[in-house]
Amino acid sequence: MKHRSKIKIISSLIVFISLLGIVNLTLSVKIINIPDNVEKLHSSGIIDHDNILWLENPNFNDTGTPWFSDTIGDVTDLTASINLNQADFKVEGDVRTFSDIYGVPQSSDWVEFSHSVRPLPLTREINEFGCNVSHVYDEDASGPFPNSGDQTANLAGVLWKRNISLPVDMSDYIITTASISAVVNGSADTDIETPSDHPPFADGGYASLFDFARFYVEISDVNNIESYEIAHNKTLNLGQTYAGRRDYNYATRVYMNDTNMTTVDEDILIFALTQVLKHDNYNFTVTLGIEVDSEDNYPGYELDVWNSLLIKSCDLSFTYIKRMDTASIVSWNQIGNKINGTNVKIIDGNLNFKYKIDQSWPSSLSPNSEIRVVINDKQHSETIKLASATTDFQYAKFGGYNVTSLLNEGINISLSIQLVIADDFGLDRKIIVSIDDVYLLITYTETIPDTIEEPWIATGFFIITAIAALVLGGFLIMYIKVWRFPIPIRKVRKYNKSLSADKNPDIKVMPRKISFKKNYQDELKKSNRLLKGTPTNEKVIPDKILDKKEGNLPK
Repeated sequence: MKHRSKIKIISSLIVFISLLGIVNLTLSVKIINIPDNVEKLHSSGIIDHDNILWLENPNFNDTGTPWFSDTIGDVTDLTASINLNQADFKVEGDVRTFSDIYGVPQSSDWVEFSHSVRPLPLTREINEFGCNVSHVYDEDASGPFPNSGDQTANLAGVLWKRNISLPVDMSDYIITTASISAVVNGSADTDIETPSDHPPFADGGYASLFDFARFYVEISDVNNIESYEIAHNKTLNLGQTYAGRRDYNYATRVYMNDTNMTTVDEDILIFALTQVLKHDNYNFTVTLGIEVDSEDNYPGYELDVWNSLLIKSCDLSFTYIKRMDTASIVSWNQIGNKINGTNVKIIDGNLNFKYKIDQSWPSSLSPNSEIRVVINDKQHSETIKLASATTDFQYAKFGGYNVTSLLNEGINISLSIQLVIADDFGLDRKIIVSIDDVYLLITYTETIPDTIEEPWIATGFFIITAIAALVLGGFLIMYIKVWRFPIPIRKVRKYNKSLSADKNPDIKVMPRKISFKKNYQDELKKSNRLLKGTPTNEKVIPDKILDKKEGNLPK
């Protein structure tokens, strides 16, 4: 019974150690085969870093350091500044008005040019009344007036030009309103032929036999590549009641009272101004022109006298507002510290801030403009439409933005709060969007491992357990096969085993007589070492040594 109990105890111990080795091997393999991107377990300690304030100066005190601003796109659209402990995004809307051309033209502003088609045989000047032309055309070549009979003198004209320079780049502005007005008047003798002087044309219109004067205002680029007439007047009845006399003193003077030129519609004027300013974003030219057409109808006795043709006033004005360009961005930025440590795991990142606007955003013009959050060059999915901003500070989001996925360890955590213009539109005023109380809170853990990582510990346990299992397993096998038998039985089993083997047994069996003699000689050798002297040559007869009767010595 005692023998069987030992077998059970040893067997149970071996099974337990074997199972322990198998489990340990399984865990070791699983731990060792964990992918590199999954944090392995260690025999270690964990340090918690909860809600660490990651940004400096969240309230923009003083100069705002270490915050800094940046602008992308049209730098004239957006600017940034620190004011009253808040960071401002300034949307630089602007409205300007041009009204430099107004009233009576002055000689200091306008430069005279010869008309390219109608040369200058006429008399011209800029006086206190404006741009004035007078002209006499004598159809008789022998007449006393200059250019009498000259067929080219019946077509005459003069131009006054003024170059305009604007203070801003007009490619960055939109003309929203524009107006042009000009007043002309004149006087001429009744020798001027008009349609009303000939009944078939009394209802108006022009024919080659009539005389007329033409006033106009034109705008063009400074090189006169592209030009547009924006106002004009062509006389119809000036000089009517034909006299047909060559007596200069006899003719009767008639007058055209102040008359407004006919102007183009506002949208056409805006288009014309926009087009000419595409050639030069700052400069364009305005031209005032007067042309005279005296038909050579009755040579020898007709005298065409234009006493005065006057551009009395000219008013050109337009309003232009700042163009906001899509993708213009202004931002407030800060580069924070790195998340350093051993085996860092980022648990949570939370960002929140306050924002406001100083006036309502023009959502009908720009519904898509917004505030964005960018961390480590990655944009957060949630944005704030400027149309939702109020004039009082409010939080960007109740509870803040979850920005955990945007954070990385081992690099400086950078934050950028951006105002983005997402539409092309014109803005006639400045708008300020402000932010304050910018807090980025980060929670992470840091694991401090022991000298040996658990995969190696598990491997060591496995090796020790395996060796123990092997030793105990070998012991069990030896016990079952050999050690559980008494020694005599073991010898018999060994002897039986040797008999069944192919080789001869190690124990040799010899006859009794031979064995006795061998033992006798061995004993004799032991006694010879005790004898002294020369051995005798006498033959010892056994019968003399021992009595025939067993046990008696000789006398």
